[in-house]
Amino acid sequence: MLRLVFPLLVASAASHAQGADCPQAGSAAQTLSSTAWLTTEVYEGDERTQNLIDQYPAVVGISLWDACSNRFEYFDPASGTSRRATGGGGYFLFTGDGINQITLPDNGPTLHRRMEALDVTRFTYSRQVPRHFIEGQQEVTLHVVHTPYTGTLALPVRPDSGPR
Repeated sequence: MLRLVFPLLVASAASHAQGADCPQAGSAAQTLSSTAWLTTEVYEGDERTQNLIDQYPAVVGISLWDACSNRFEYFDPASGTSRRATGGGGYFLFTGDGINQITLPDNGPTLHRRMEALDVTRFTYSRQVPRHFIEGQQEVTLHVVHTPYTGTLALPVRPDSGPR
């Protein structure tokens, strides 16, 4: 049986119904479950002065995470429409060393993300992608920043439970 150990990645853990219901969940999963997250910044490489969020719409969205089921779901930030059918829903986990987050979409390729920051105010990861997601372009490191979503879209309380 595979047992994952989640090191403490959080500055302070938020109290949330999902986390409270799942004391077995690691602190990183509980922090992700504590709120809906909105993509607010996207940077290439070490350049952190120019937010390129408009050039990388594929990573922009609102995300929900559930520590109990290890499910995630992404939503369009303008309409609130789920992106589950196009790879925006599935399972997630953290590697035992806490450095990487793995997402396993119900539809689409597995993604590996290097965790940079995770607390109740900020969720930041990096990953390698072709520049502007255009096949054949040079690989760049994207740094993607999320902050708690405070908008008015009606989102579900938890991610969808998956394929039926």
